[in-house]
Amino acid sequence: MFTVVLMDPQLPDGYGPDDEVEHDSPDPVWLQLAAVLIARIERGDYPVRRSIPSETQLMDEFGIARGTARKSIRLLADRGYVQTVTGRGSYVMERHTEESPSAVRKQFE
Repeated sequence: MFTVVLMDPQLPDGYGPDDEVEHDSPDPVWLQLAAVLIARIERGDYPVRRSIPSETQLMDEFGIARGTARKSIRLLADRGYVQTVTGRGSYVMERHTEESPSAVRKQFE
């Protein structure tokens, strides 16, 4: 018998709310997209209790596959940024942390 340990992926640095994903980057596209979406949530582009763009909208905006969009949204849900409602979309959740991850990162720069 063996145990599978899943690691929480590290979001790449340097992606802001107005960035596009770079398909030739060493950073996986789904992590780049997650970083961009988190930056948009933190900036207030997607208010609490409002939906983020659908998988189809993300596919159109970023030129990515549906699986890539889905994987990014799943990471946001795992980290408490969104809640996905089947057939309805993914909605921004209120964060109950004292500081956002980007604010914590800036403290150590």
